[in-house]
Amino acid sequence: MTSEKAAAAAPAHVLQYLAAKSALTVATASTAALPHAATMIYVNDGMKLYFCTQPNTATARNLEQNPSVSFTIDDYSADWSKTKGVQGSGECRVILSADEIKRVVNLFQRRFPFLSGSRTAGLSLYCITPAELWFIDNEDAAGERAGEALGVEYHRSLVHSVFRGLPSREVDTLAARLDSVSVGAGEVVVRQGAPADKFFIVVDGELEVVREGAQGSAVVASLKRGQFFGEIAILRDMPRTATVRAVTPATLLTMDRDVFRGLVAQSLATTDDFDRVIQQRLAAMDAGPTR
Repeated sequence: MTSEKAAAAAPAHVLQYLAAKSALTVATASTAALPHAATMIYVNDGMKLYFCTQPNTATARNLEQNPSVSFTIDDYSADWSKTKGVQGSGECRVILSADEIKRVVNLFQRRFPFLSGSRTAGLSLYCITPAELWFIDNEDAAGERAGEALGVEYHRSLVHSVFRGLPSREVDTLAARLDSVSVGAGEVVVRQGAPADKFFIVVDGELEVVREGAQGSAVVASLKRGQFFGEIAILRDMPRTATVRAVTPATLLTMDRDVFRGLVAQSLATTDDFDRVIQQRLAAMDAGPTR
């Protein structure tokens, strides 16, 4: 996904806030579920957040085994009504491409001029792609809670979620059992006629849905950030109805078929909103090529 598309997915006031701050607290977990939090300087490109650390730190070791992270960026104030900040969760990957490393280093040097000429040897650069992003602005709610001293409820608004479109009561269960996978441009994610073994949510990138028929193949849909696929074949216990192929490099969240059915399929299948999503998806695919 280009930075322009990523930026377009977030409200302007959130992007302005991210661009104005410099410190990011990242929470990771070891394979033994031991949590660890560390504060780093960061830069952003749209909603993507970049930081660096040495490869022998607890943060780097945890990320080798578990790419899931939570993070905060905030303003501390003794007056809680002035509190602002960002909270989120997502996937964090080490950057390996030389071109991407150069681009991110340039972002750091523009944001922090004192880093110009600094050596990056021995450091690892990381990119966080948010799955959910919340914006906190207690100034909007200060009058409502002026008498509270303890147990403050912060005024949060959800500004981005790849889980939009799923019934809200299932999101926490679903999120806890998702794995992350990256695919390259041109790579086939699922093939028409194959068994339905996974459910997918698009975190980043673009994919195309291709249907094979007697007259050949045709692109019938495009999938981007926040859209999901694979649920139709699982819920209806049938082979894949189309091939899904990456148009650009993409990051996906995946859930195994049996886990999906055991945790969420029965309840999702009985909700009107999820059935409506399925029917709309089928209607769009049956309508023919979209581009």
